[in-house]
Amino acid sequence: MLYYLSILFFSLFSQLNAALEDHFKKIENKSNLHTIQNIDFIYLINLDSRPEKLERTLSQLSPYGIYPYRFSAVNGWDLTIDDMQDIGLKFTKKMDKKFLGTTYITDDRKPTFEIMTENGRGYFRNKMSWGMVGCLLSHLSILQDAYDSGYSTIWVLEDDILVHRDPRILSNLIEQLDHAIGENEWDILFTDRDFRNSKGNYERCVGWSKRPNFKPANPERFKEAYLIDETFRKIGARFGTHSMIIRRSGVKKILDFIKAYGPFNPYDLDMYLPNNIKLYSVSRDIVGNEPSILSDTSNPFKSD
Repeated sequence: MLYYLSILFFSLFSQLNAALEDHFKKIENKSNLHTIQNIDFIYLINLDSRPEKLERTLSQLSPYGIYPYRFSAVNGWDLTIDDMQDIGLKFTKKMDKKFLGTTYITDDRKPTFEIMTENGRGYFRNKMSWGMVGCLLSHLSILQDAYDSGYSTIWVLEDDILVHRDPRILSNLIEQLDHAIGENEWDILFTDRDFRNSKGNYERCVGWSKRPNFKPANPERFKEAYLIDETFRKIGARFGTHSMIIRRSGVKKILDFIKAYGPFNPYDLDMYLPNNIKLYSVSRDIVGNEPSILSDTSNPFKSD
């Protein structure tokens, strides 16, 4: 009996994964141009409707001979109601019943905010926008491509970056971090000290965005932040996903987590939740975010 229950569980789990992966965007026409030493592939997330952001980003990287692969981002504002229901975390009676969630079920496409109680309905975190869902799918599509391609180390960029100093030093920094803590002892290296808010101030993340179906083994780890040497910091949580070096181990941990627990939070609030993920940042900004650029995840627009 236990054997058949296990088969049933994994069958249902696979069906949930397949439903999510159906919304991943395939990546084609890659070349060996999009790489630098110690980084197998460089991805740049950019919406088709934002050519000015692409030009601005490339103009900062090309002087250093860095040419990322432009990933045509998933435009969340073009998703349908059925898509949102398909992608969202499906509520079950085993989940916490006190959660306020966002669901999309009405023809006017406006969010419905309600306590999560409807069995099988697709929910997201409270006030999760269409654009945030598109951003999540874009990152997951890239991670799936990187994993399927067998890459050991990737660099994922968004089109709101600000280059502070020569990014080519990242090739050496990867080797330095490997030497400092061990090449299998880190999953993500953020290329700036921290996320900067609209006022240009660093905004440190010290907590986690709760889920109705997951509790971290050690919530105190999210407060972690200390120097391991003059170049690197060990951190436990982080806002922003504008520039990250991700090892294959990190790719797998994030994919496994979101496939197992379902999409619910914005990507930057879910990617550091896996219990065994190991996060680091540089102590001095190399590539950070440009605070003055408006986010496409919170400003509605549709493709032409």
